Amino acid sequence: MEARRRSRRSAKAAGRSLENDLVEVFQRHGLAAVRLGLQGTQDRGDIKVDLAPDHVFEAKNCRTLALTQWWREALRERDNAQARFAWIVHKRHGVSDPSEQWVTTTTGQLAEILAEIASLRDQLADLAAPVDDSTMANDDSRTCEPPNDTLGTLTTSKSTG
Repeated sequence: MEARRRSRRSAKAAGRSLENDLVEVFQRHGLAAVRLGLQGTQDRGDIKVDLAPDHVFEAKNCRTLALTQWWREALRERDNAQARFAWIVHKRHGVSDPSEQWVTTTTGQLAEILAEIASLRDQLADLAAPVDDSTMANDDSRTCEPPNDTLGTLTTSKSTG
């Protein structure tokens, strides 16, 4: 039995539905996200997540996978948006939970993102490191007032100027 072809109108409706569902998933996780309108040849993806301005999300709700074609589209939209990363979020047919859909990217992009996360984690760990008060007690660079000779210099230069 041959599969019935979907009309262009029903395909667009299915895509919009998935996009709306994905926006709700992001929002449930505390992320500000919105659907983007079509922009013709200057399309910049389907979903914008404020916390991830360098990421373009392309949503696909198709029974037949066309990852190569979708990836080319996602890269074109990434370039239009002047972003760094592209994602394809595609519907798992038979799975209604929007948070259980599939995501496709390259291993290179994944590695780059994980490296950034590791760097941020290290920076946060450095910020959260306990401060040794005994070293601060003898450290003149941490005082809030300028040394006495600086005050004299400021006063002198102001009065001679």
